[in-house]
Amino acid sequence: MLTTTKTLISLYDEKNSKFLAKLTPGISPEKILGVKTPVLKNLAKSLYGTEEASLFLSDLPHTYLEENSLHLFILSNEKDFDKLILEVDRFLPYIDNWATCDCFKSSTFKRSPEKLLPYIDKWLKNQRTYTKRFAVGMLLAYFLDDNFSPDILERVSKIDSDEY
Repeated sequence: MLTTTKTLISLYDEKNSKFLAKLTPGISPEKILGVKTPVLKNLAKSLYGTEEASLFLSDLPHTYLEENSLHLFILSNEKDFDKLILEVDRFLPYIDNWATCDCFKSSTFKRSPEKLLPYIDKWLKNQRTYTKRFAVGMLLAYFLDDNFSPDILERVSKIDSDEY
């Protein structure tokens, strides 16, 4: 077991775990440690760029909800667009709930919306529910301000899904 996973297990919070289990249907309560988001974000900052982070990011699939969130929080620190997009693309198939899906924000993506848009278009066409949701989240995060155009709404209206 990786050191990072052991650290997360040591931060188990029973009360928060029970609370999160109610909010994330479809995720087994045994796979929720209850580690709070600020703790995960701080851990991600301390891990980013280390060998342990590389090991953790390559050790897929993860077991715990918090491992998945931590994975995206670590990635959110990446400054190189090409590296970040490869890592996000590699991780998207493992997202299986709204909480993990919705936790990702990246200043790197914010700086390069024109480079991000083709990937969003690809993700919108994906058959996996949470890949599509991730794409919509990226549109909401990076295309509702100066980057907005009516075709953004058209992209969302073309989503073919019975999930939402």
